[in-house]
Amino acid sequence: MNIHKYTLKLLTAAFSLFLLSVSGQFTITNPLTTRDMTGIRVGDNAYLTATTGVDPNGAGWLRLTEAQPNQKGYMYVLQSFPTTLGVIADFEYKDWRNVYDSYFGADGFSVYLFDATVTDANFKLGGYGGSLGYATYSNPPGTTGLSGGYLGVGLDAYGNYANNGENRNGAAPANTLNSGMLPNAFVLRGPTSSTYTNSNIYLASTPLGDRSGTVDDIRQRNEIDYNIITAARPANNIFYRRVQVIITKPGNDYVVTVKWRKENQNDFTQVLSYTLSSSAYPIPANLKLGFSASTGGGFNFQEIRNIILTTPGNLRVDSRSDSYFTCNDNTSTITFKVEVSNDTNAALNNISYNGKIVDDNNNVLDMSKFSITSLSTVGFTNSNLPTSGFTSNTITGTVGLNAKTSGIITVTGKYYKKGIGNNRNFKLVSDVSSSQITDTDLTNNTAATAIEVRKCSVISNPMLPAYSK
Repeated sequence: MNIHKYTLKLLTAAFSLFLLSVSGQFTITNPLTTRDMTGIRVGDNAYLTATTGVDPNGAGWLRLTEAQPNQKGYMYVLQSFPTTLGVIADFEYKDWRNVYDSYFGADGFSVYLFDATVTDANFKLGGYGGSLGYATYSNPPGTTGLSGGYLGVGLDAYGNYANNGENRNGAAPANTLNSGMLPNAFVLRGPTSSTYTNSNIYLASTPLGDRSGTVDDIRQRNEIDYNIITAARPANNIFYRRVQVIITKPGNDYVVTVKWRKENQNDFTQVLSYTLSSSAYPIPANLKLGFSASTGGGFNFQEIRNIILTTPGNLRVDSRSDSYFTCNDNTSTITFKVEVSNDTNAALNNISYNGKIVDDNNNVLDMSKFSITSLSTVGFTNSNLPTSGFTSNTITGTVGLNAKTSGIITVTGKYYKKGIGNNRNFKLVSDVSSSQITDTDLTNNTAATAIEVRKCSVISNPMLPAYSK
């Protein structure tokens, strides 16, 4: 029996949405790990790897480009979201290749926010190449930026997104650029304008890692992309990247903050902060989120998954699981990762956590079907959660977090195939709350990670692993 996971808040679809437009509260999640195209638009060379057998259903990625020359791809979330309370856009990515390309990986990809009044029929990308699908471009001449673009965050492996080549407007300071390029960098470009020379202007950048040596020396370092040729996607303990793009309005202007987390890290590191004038760059009432990527002579597999869109400044929880096992296993160990985040400016020492393992009818599973065997925590200032000796599949207790920090609860248990049965699912449901604050968004106080239990079927290509359907 092959079991694959997907993280969601509504089990009826891989795409889930909690939206209260009057108050500005919202939580949108999409794991992109299955064949389900609900809620997204995918174009050019992009595709879900689970749809083609590249990855098993439930363990896939949204692949924007292959590791091949001259590729381009994009995806955006169809559902818009309000900006009243600000925005957190959170996702994981992999950037790697299985063959040598002589360019040390290219080009990169962008995550962008754009005005939700742009219809699907009128949606148009900016230039590819060094413009990463967001900014203006020279081929064809006069290529404007992304339709309704508000912010384009470039994760640039090769180094062109920060310069003014290919008709991009503005560039990083000369003393920042290496031979006119800025490889391995986060780069911000601004809103699309009807005036071509004002469109997608360079705003800010942060070069990453060791900047010594030549531009090719910098490109070969494992920052934006993984530069060791590998036959398979690098495991999370080898190369892991999770990014958060956060927009807040603490005063009159908007502050854009970019953070990321790398392999073997429990905390996010801030890599960039930039203040946008609210008078010069007023934020649209509603936005949408998208991604685009390109390759040229150099290339990478450029992949994303586990998108979370929600509001900042409150208490929230997220969960996921990377557990995976093969056909005919009668029992197997499952691990869930639950991340509790305190986005407020105050330390919270009494956050209530309630977790439970339930079936597809939301009934708590008895221990003959699934049994929690251990629990551990990291990143919390205090915790009284039980760590062993579980007699039921429920978890109750409190944890503490300093301001602007996160902690991770790891729940491990054992699944029994005969107890669950085929074509069913079970899930860990997590709830958090605190009486110490007035939480401005309750839509992100609950998260669920589901494990599908499907009858095993084997795909036709014997060189690929079996998967569930």
